[in-house]
Amino acid sequence: MSVKLGPFLCIGLALSLLAAACGGSTPEAAGSHHRRVKSSAPKVTTTTGSTSTTSTTTTTTVPTPPPKSPPADPASSTSVPAEKPAPATSDPNFKGIYEFAGGNSSTDASDPDLAGVVLIYYWSQIEPQKGVFDWSLITNDMAPWVAAGKKVILRISTSGQAAWDPPYSGDATPQWVFDDGARSIVDSGETIPVYWDQAYLSDYSSFVQSFGHEFNGNPGVAFIEAGIGMGGETLPETNGSASSAADWDADGYTDALWLSTIEQIASFYETSFSVTPVYPLVDETFFGSDQADLTSLMDWFRSVPNWGLQDDGLTSTQSLGPLWSGRPIALEERDQTQISGDCLCADISNGLLNLLGTYLLLYQSDIDNPANAANLRQAAAEAS
Repeated sequence: MSVKLGPFLCIGLALSLLAAACGGSTPEAAGSHHRRVKSSAPKVTTTTGSTSTTSTTTTTTVPTPPPKSPPADPASSTSVPAEKPAPATSDPNFKGIYEFAGGNSSTDASDPDLAGVVLIYYWSQIEPQKGVFDWSLITNDMAPWVAAGKKVILRISTSGQAAWDPPYSGDATPQWVFDDGARSIVDSGETIPVYWDQAYLSDYSSFVQSFGHEFNGNPGVAFIEAGIGMGGETLPETNGSASSAADWDADGYTDALWLSTIEQIASFYETSFSVTPVYPLVDETFFGSDQADLTSLMDWFRSVPNWGLQDDGLTSTQSLGPLWSGRPIALEERDQTQISGDCLCADISNGLLNLLGTYLLLYQSDIDNPANAANLRQAAAEAS
């Protein structure tokens, strides 16, 4: 279907000019949210349910905090070639705009420009005791949106940054999992599971199975964001300190081990959600930046029928490589525009016309800004 370019403030411009016309920010270098450091610090984090080990000096990859919450910037390039013209049409399967980072509120459930909302939870909220679930947290939050004829996207993470949603995000895996013997790394006030620990995998597999039993095939759910690493993304930790780098090494981290762990966790979702689509949140993924492993992982994700992919780095200049081809894509804004310096028209234009997003996940603050009303209305009109 053709995009009606006239009323959409910036859509008619070539993408190379659009960011400047809308006040777009300078593209960040790919891989900006992790770096290599040399650490001489001993292992100082706590391991629950196992004996702590002291590591030696090591050189490893340490993720640094991304500028947004949740973490973002998947395996992609953020540069757009100069003078690249905007395509004339958006994805004909575009499903609409979903509100993101609104604290699971229903304030905007009646907004006619929204197709739905992203609802974010943590495992420790839903299963505080082993085998005791509180799914009403989700169903109650869903109800106003479903009643308004909209859908929800669900994410349940097992680790997160402490500042996101205290107290749950810093202790996203329930304590009883560590009491079962699962190992953990404690860093920056956050307790992070050692994802390949067999006690963790056993308990998490059971949880995802119960999650699927409750929501697989639910007509009010657009898709499930797979909860793999920190914030659900495919990177184990996004704000690591020098000491945590030693911790991951001591607990056996290699890119190959993390690849097999992601595939194992993803298989839990493949089995439990046979009807409702699953979208992995693909980040840079590997501390060692192994491109071959990333290619293998993306091939695995794209091989699963009915699955999509999610990129958490939407800006006015974001671009995606061939690893993202062949699947529907959900695009989550990297930052609120008051932080990024973009105008929302530029983010929407890039997401619709260049990246051909199936879903646009936009910050509540940008959705609620009256200055963005015309752009949101025009984008919403493109939804099939």
